[in-house]
Amino acid sequence: MVPGQGRVTAVLAGALRDPAVSPDWSGADVSALIDTARRHRVDLLLGWMLRAAGALDDWPKAFVDDFQRVERQALYVDCVRHAELASVLRTLDGVGVRALLFKGAALAYTHYPAPHVRPRADTDLLVPAEELHALEAVIGRLGYVRPAETAGDLVSYQSHYQKTDRHGVTHALDVHWKISNFQALANRFTHGELWDRRVGVDGLGPAAAAVDATHALLLALVHRAGHHPGSTNLLWLYDFHLLNRSLTAAQMRQVHDVADARGLTDIAAEGLTLASHWFGDTSGDPAPAVQQPWTQAQVLHLDLRALPDWPTRVRLIREHVLPSANYMRAKYGVRSNAMLPALYVWRVVHGLPKWLRRPTADD
Repeated sequence: MVPGQGRVTAVLAGALRDPAVSPDWSGADVSALIDTARRHRVDLLLGWMLRAAGALDDWPKAFVDDFQRVERQALYVDCVRHAELASVLRTLDGVGVRALLFKGAALAYTHYPAPHVRPRADTDLLVPAEELHALEAVIGRLGYVRPAETAGDLVSYQSHYQKTDRHGVTHALDVHWKISNFQALANRFTHGELWDRRVGVDGLGPAAAAVDATHALLLALVHRAGHHPGSTNLLWLYDFHLLNRSLTAAQMRQVHDVADARGLTDIAAEGLTLASHWFGDTSGDPAPAVQQPWTQAQVLHLDLRALPDWPTRVRLIREHVLPSANYMRAKYGVRSNAMLPALYVWRVVHGLPKWLRRPTADD
């Protein structure tokens, strides 16, 4: 973290806690403020909250101008994506696909003051594995295509689909059939149990369903731990804060009980402690320690430990090292199979350093 960055992050978190209180701007770097808000993906949320509190004009003009510019674009894109998503969900429901909204797209409609202030790169859907073929047929007819990506029975439990419409807006669906690609977490919750606790999403029409708030909090905590360990990104922590605040004391006890029963106690404690530090009553205390990000090799080691036997472990390694020929041809832009052996060797040699490199925490 560069000098002063922690102070800027603290200013942003403080404003999200209480937007009516004007921060101390002495020595503030406005460009760092804008960049940090954007990197933490809270620029739209913060601007919205400041305006609602009547405090937006108390902030630097450059910040206000940037927020207003970004919001105009976000509103336009969100309106187009809203109509498309409602249509997709309605069509899926019509053929019996039980698609559950979860993660950012769900929270944008269920917990945020307006959908456009909760940025997300795609819409996450959880569906039963046996309904994937029906889903793919539907979204294929709607113009979605799947980019080249690794696939296998163990290496990934999600598929991505995209289309660009006549307005030039890209629509992206991230379809999951398990809650995580991380083997140790993938089976902690099933589609069936989450579907039984689903809630409606009024803003998207009667066909839209999302994970209930209790399990939405648990899934958000699992996602951070499994895919972004060590992250202190303010948007994700604000997700935790909003979900926590929306639950009754009895529901929060249920969160902790379920976390204990599913082996998620430490994961829940870290995420909730961080959210409390930045947005609760402990913001004056030192920041809690966070887990260091894993290397890809460490993730593989943990995945192998979580699998039941060596044949399954060998299959996972093979899926990582030797993805399908179709994927290799698409990724490297070749048509002939004659190049594949050399490309597989190149993949291993070129990719090894990435597997051993520890990523920086997504803060």
